[in-house]
Amino acid sequence: MPDAPSCSLDDEPVPLAAIERELLRRVHVLQAPGAAPMQRACMSNLVIFCDRPELAHAVTEAVPSLVAEHPARVLLLLGEAGVKGDDLKATICVRSRPGGLGRRLFSEQVTLHATGTAVGRLPSAVRELLIGDLPYNLWWAVPQPPPLGGVLLHDLTENVEQIIYDSIGWPDPVHGVLATAAWLAQFERRHDHGVWRVASDLNWRRLKYWRRLLTQALDPASAPGALESVTEVLLEHGPHAVVQAWELVSWLTGRLGWRVQGGKVERGVELIWHCEGPQGPVQLRIRRLEAGPPSIRQMRIACTLNGKPGALTFSVEDERRLAVIPEGTGAEPRTVTVPPQPLAELLGRQLSDRERDPIFRESMATARVLAQSILE
Repeated sequence: MPDAPSCSLDDEPVPLAAIERELLRRVHVLQAPGAAPMQRACMSNLVIFCDRPELAHAVTEAVPSLVAEHPARVLLLLGEAGVKGDDLKATICVRSRPGGLGRRLFSEQVTLHATGTAVGRLPSAVRELLIGDLPYNLWWAVPQPPPLGGVLLHDLTENVEQIIYDSIGWPDPVHGVLATAAWLAQFERRHDHGVWRVASDLNWRRLKYWRRLLTQALDPASAPGALESVTEVLLEHGPHAVVQAWELVSWLTGRLGWRVQGGKVERGVELIWHCEGPQGPVQLRIRRLEAGPPSIRQMRIACTLNGKPGALTFSVEDERRLAVIPEGTGAEPRTVTVPPQPLAELLGRQLSDRERDPIFRESMATARVLAQSILE
């Protein structure tokens, strides 16, 4: 069985009108003489938008693992509006992999590279290439909040069922959070045919185990009185992970019903908010570390434990475990195992998760309040 070719932005262009015919021809080329017909593996249409070649190259390398997790027809869009040329060219490739019962499965990738004003033609080209009757997902694979995508994003999401984005590395976190929180409520409105559109942040998915450990550690059965007695939350994160930290703090603030009184920012160093809790003032602080991976590294919650002032310290024990230590109680650390979360797996799981997440929406509504308090 011949190996499936790798995809490259430098492959020979294919006329747009000939894409379907050429895809079918390449499937036949991969078909071994006398072998059973290959089967298309496809659960959805996945459109991926990038605005720089280096992003497109990185995405192309991740696609084989992604389609193994969630089989899809992949339409990779590279839109370089600031590059002269006003050209739109297409390249294609077909990948095969072993399936069950000795069969081979194949998946397709079409790459559309547009420059200049031709970027505006991408949505119409996408519509011609979507497989009918399959869900349409968009991965907004640029370090820019979706609401700043303008007309292009609006046109790409005309019939989309889910948009996935990643808030890691947003250049202006405060305005990015504010704009995205406002946009979410409008984007996830119900279609005329009764289906919700879903917007998902991969950063929120990465926080699953942090939220699980926090819920367990603050449970009244585990730490009586801790919830009501919190006076300070200090969260430390690596570079580019401020929005991830913000989402976790927003979730905690909303869950515990704290009222935001005001906030301030020391750009690139720390965010500080003052809240009012059931027992009095609560200070929230998000602090940036100088180095380290783009993720949350530690969280300290000052509260009352066993009737005495204490704290719960949550930290990354190693890359596979999170731990919480009740300070001053002599109790053993509690840990949660964190499985590897490679990008392809995160995306694959999110693509298969088509339900709206009300807790995420509520947390982003709180994040919006926190952002507004900084800008006032």
